[in-house]
Amino acid sequence: MTGKIVCIDLGGTKALCGLANQGAVANVKRYPVPSSASKNEMTDYIIDLIDKTVTDECVGIAIGIPGVVDSDTGYIFEVTNIPNWRNINLTGILGARFKVPVMVHNDVNCFAYGEYKYGAHFDNGLPCQTILGVCLGTGLGAGVVISGRLYEGRHGLAGEFGSAPYLNNTLEDYCSGQFFRNLGTDGAKEYELALAGDQRALHLFEQLGSHLGVAIAHMQLAYDPDVIVLGGSVSNAYHLFEAAMHARFAQFEQCEHLKICISSLPHAALVGACELFYQRYRIELTNLQSA
Repeated sequence: MTGKIVCIDLGGTKALCGLANQGAVANVKRYPVPSSASKNEMTDYIIDLIDKTVTDECVGIAIGIPGVVDSDTGYIFEVTNIPNWRNINLTGILGARFKVPVMVHNDVNCFAYGEYKYGAHFDNGLPCQTILGVCLGTGLGAGVVISGRLYEGRHGLAGEFGSAPYLNNTLEDYCSGQFFRNLGTDGAKEYELALAGDQRALHLFEQLGSHLGVAIAHMQLAYDPDVIVLGGSVSNAYHLFEAAMHARFAQFEQCEHLKICISSLPHAALVGACELFYQRYRIELTNLQSA
């Protein structure tokens, strides 16, 4: 397979955009996301990112979005933390604008598949066949790979643990950056305070870890994966909440041998988006390149 893919990993606060090809990503740049933009403004923002990145050798576009999307059609139903960008046929719009195949997928599914293909979770030299890629960032979500294939569920909702009811709200409110925002603070700020030894900040990360332990236990009981790979901005603080997380899910007897690791794959979501694009358009691209 030759030709590069413009890949975008869209988050609630930032977007990464670069050129990918078979596990390699180049020219990755980070952009702030105008999360309060109107529907048309947000679409124009995505088009502008592609315009800044696309080259003559690009053969397609792949985008991971943090929300509910029909990956078969590229229709976006809703996007977490970007409230006005919903009910839009993004694949149709971008395909007409750039005249190349377009794939739109859930961002955490892209992350999970990138980890499956190229991550550091291998067992005796072979990739683990069933993994969960869990992103702890603006929100909480998981991508599910079973027997080497991405599993989305009938309505694309597989792995959406963040929306599950928990305590007086949802798991996402306690296991992501939302946990800190609900307390009127910021995760990055509390991280710096915790590194400096601030006891209140350290206690907040212990609380987050305890809540996350419950979420991890539910994921284990639902899918029984070979490994759970954690990514996202909050996972950078893993050493601050690891002990509390393990102590909590260890209370669930079935989680005794659960394997958890932190993603070490740069731009896993971009790599995964590229791989999922190849899966969908491999025959079409092969025919085009041989014509």
